[in-house]
Amino acid sequence: MNKTLFHSTAGAALFAALILVFALIDVCKFTEEAIFSPYAKHVIFVALVYSTVTLSLNFVSGYMGQVSLGHAAFFGLGGYVSALLTQVYQISFWPAFLVAGMAAALIGIVLGAPALRVRGPFLVVVTYGCGEVFRIVALNLSITGGPAGLPGLVAPAMGSISFGDMGTTGKEAYILFALVLALGVAFFISRVENSRIGHALAAIREDEIAASAMGINTAYYKLLAFALGAWFAGMAGSLFAHYLSFVSPDMLSSNESIMMLTMVVVGGARSIAGSFIGAFLLTVIPEALRYLKDILGLPYDPWLVLFGLLLMVMMRVRPQGLFGAETVFRR
Repeated sequence: MNKTLFHSTAGAALFAALILVFALIDVCKFTEEAIFSPYAKHVIFVALVYSTVTLSLNFVSGYMGQVSLGHAAFFGLGGYVSALLTQVYQISFWPAFLVAGMAAALIGIVLGAPALRVRGPFLVVVTYGCGEVFRIVALNLSITGGPAGLPGLVAPAMGSISFGDMGTTGKEAYILFALVLALGVAFFISRVENSRIGHALAAIREDEIAASAMGINTAYYKLLAFALGAWFAGMAGSLFAHYLSFVSPDMLSSNESIMMLTMVVVGGARSIAGSFIGAFLLTVIPEALRYLKDILGLPYDPWLVLFGLLLMVMMRVRPQGLFGAETVFRR
């Protein structure tokens, strides 16, 4: 089977499965005890949000080949911008949601500027440092609430109906919104992949010097990729912050960036289906292992051990990820 057709089929099957999950949640309302508990719905929502973030990082690291360890900065920035607009300026969620994405895109251009002169491990160090700068700034500014963050964020609303006033149904509304956002980003990336922009990014990924010699404006396409990836991550951060009704510097931490990159590596670079699978695996598995810790009475979290083991096995057995292209990360 053609690899492109296989990836498209796998992605379509996964999207259909996600929609089926939401349909089951909705159908189960007729029973007194739904199959999916509020906690399970929370995990599904978080996995969908991280699917969007993984897709956005995959656009930079997979499709363009620029490995970034500062992607959590865009995720947290989107949350902070949306929180400040809704709390300080009393703007409704939907305009704040869009502005959060645009603000993250502008910062993405700033963060992408170092990528014009450095590459490889040097780019990893630069993006990691930039991400830490944003976290430290959020920790020390009074307008961001410092270490305490900003609590009490408003919930999204449709007319006079607020997601926060819908009880358990509100979680389903959040899930639907997160699903639509993830599918929208996935559709956009799938269209870009086979466009002129996608071909230019592929040329830069394979050999930047040769791409430049052939007349491709590498600086423009690098900044464009960083801006688009940051835009998607900023919107996901805005939704996540308002779902939690809280935003803190933890959203900008290096641990978040490492986890996001790990989702790309496990799922597979340049794979839409892999982005979803990586996000779901690394969201659901840690939550499932929490019960194992309590049952066995372990003094430590088993996920911390399995996390390192998973990375070692993946990089040794299948460095391109579960659904990734053969050449990515094998270098």
